[in-house]
This record gives sequence, C-alpha cells and structure tokens, in this order.
Amino acid sequence: MTVDDAVPSQDAAPEPTDNTAATESWPTARGPHLPDAVHRFPWMASLFAVFALARLGWGIREAGLGPTFDPWQVGQIMLFEVPSVVAILLPAALLARHPDAARRLRPVLAGTILLAVVEGLRVLSSPLEPVFEWLTPGDRAASFLVVSALAYNVAVNLLNSLGVSAIGLGLARARRSGDRAVSWPVDAVLAGLVVLIGVTGVVSVGRLPAGQLPMTPTVLGFIVSTVVLNVVSATAFGYLAAVTTAGLRAAEQPIVVWRLGAFGSWLVVGSLAALGLVGIIQATPESAELTNNVVLAIEVVFSLGFIGVLAAFAVGLPRLDPLERPDEASDDLPMTATDAD
Repeated sequence: MTVDDAVPSQDAAPEPTDNTAATESWPTARGPHLPDAVHRFPWMASLFAVFALARLGWGIREAGLGPTFDPWQVGQIMLFEVPSVVAILLPAALLARHPDAARRLRPVLAGTILLAVVEGLRVLSSPLEPVFEWLTPGDRAASFLVVSALAYNVAVNLLNSLGVSAIGLGLARARRSGDRAVSWPVDAVLAGLVVLIGVTGVVSVGRLPAGQLPMTPTVLGFIVSTVVLNVVSATAFGYLAAVTTAGLRAAEQPIVVWRLGAFGSWLVVGSLAALGLVGIIQATPESAELTNNVVLAIEVVFSLGFIGVLAAFAVGLPRLDPLERPDEASDDLPMTATDAD
C-alpha cells in the first residue's frame, strides 16, 4: 500500500458514520426544545442581580420597619417590592438563557433593560424631591403636587409601558409558528379589561370630594395623567398577554415558557382591572378591613403575575434557532493528529 492510499484525499467528502446524527440539527444531549443549560452566568446578568438586591434593600429601608420585628409587616413589604425586584431580574434571566440576546433578541433585551432602568429612576425620585420643589414650587391649593415631579413620574411610567411593549414586540418577532386559531376573542377580552380599567378610573375621579381637592390646573393634570397612565400600562401588558397567548395557542416550543408568560401577563392585567373595581366601591368603617384584605389579595396576584413572566424567561423564553448559535461552529477547529488517525 502506498502513502497516497493511506492518506485520504482532501477533496473526498467524509462519509457519515451515522445518518441520523448527520441530518439532526439539534445535539441530542441538549434536547430539541430548550436553550443550553446555564453553565456560566454572564457578568451583565450578575450586575442586574446585584441591582435587584439593592432595590429590595432600598424598598425595605424606605418602608421603615419598627423597632420590633413584625413578620406580617415584613411580608407585606416584600410583597409590594416583588414587581420592582422582578423587573430588574428580567434582563438577568434573559441574558442567562440567551447570552447572544443583544444580537438576536434586541427588542426583548431593550425592553427588559428599560424596565430595570425605570426602577432606578423611581428610586431617584425620592432624593430628587428637593430639586423638583426648587424647579417648580408646589401648588398653593395642593402643596403635595409639584409640577416637575409630576412630569418626572409621567415620563417614568411611559418608559415602563414602552419597555413592556418592546418585550411583546420582540416575542412576536421571535415566534416560529403561525396562528392556528383566530385571535380576536382573546384580543376582545383583553380590550374589555383595558376599557374597564379606564372606566373605573374615571368613576373614581368623579367621586373625589371637590371641596377638599380644588380643581386647579396642577390637580387636574395629576388626575388625568393618573387615569391615562393606568390605561397605557394596562394596554402594554394586554399586548404582552396577547402575544404570549397567541404563541401558546399556536403550540410554540417550548410550550411551558409560553404558558408561563401568558399566565403571568394575564394575572397582571386581571389584577389591574380588579383594583379598578375595588376602587369604585364605597368603603365604610365596617367594610374597611375586608376591603384592605381584598386589595392585599389582588397585590398577591399582581406579584405572582410578574413572577410568572420572570419564570418564563428563566426557563428559556423564547426558543432560538440552534443553527445560528455561535457555539455551534466547532467544525472550524484545526484537525489534530488523533483526528487524522
């Protein structure tokens, strides 16, 4: 046998030893539906995790715990801080499951980062109060209303709705399957919930005592902006619920992440509508305790909704095409002597 016979030709295509392995695009060790396991936590994800812990500490500090430890009070504080902490953890969960999100999931990553930035801006609103009062002194009829602070809060809430909408848009673009059922019934229910939130907000405003709160331009702007921002926020979450529900009904894979996303976003929209309904009920001294318990239960549902969305991203929402992943390109490595044998 000659040397030429022993060394394979460079032009000859290697014959696959396993036809199944040659045609399968997903490595069987990872499975055909989930992203890679989290072997290394990206540094940016770790940074957002640290910010989330700092935000939780700030919220506990602002709540002002008494000298004695009250588990019920601590539990309530933790409950009200869950949405803020989860909002900061969303980009961490996304980057942990999809380290290439900046290249392939730009709207989703931008939306989650925007939600984290919003929480930072909300923390800054308290230290900036002297600056707001210096820029625009409070209204004489309602000294607690400062025009610049009102404008700041409006901008922050609009950014929050923009972030949620960007997440919904990114998930809609990441879908891989077409709709298998008509979407108008789901959209109609979500639209009805948004309208309900707007109507209950207007009714609540109509019941304000005019004698105790004069309708100055600042007060009117505060009332209108509150109602409008509630509707805008509910619309953004309604869009997210519509997108995740459409993915769930279309059997997008992995189905569990779309189910978690739809479940969480629906809980958020539903809890906002429920809070609106409770707000128009005339509370009496006898029913005050019951009303407070109902509101607390709604807050639990609201927080569970955020946790559901976070769980969806932590599990692997959305699925990405594995053929485009940079870690798949392992065929460009130089051949070693062992490989040649």
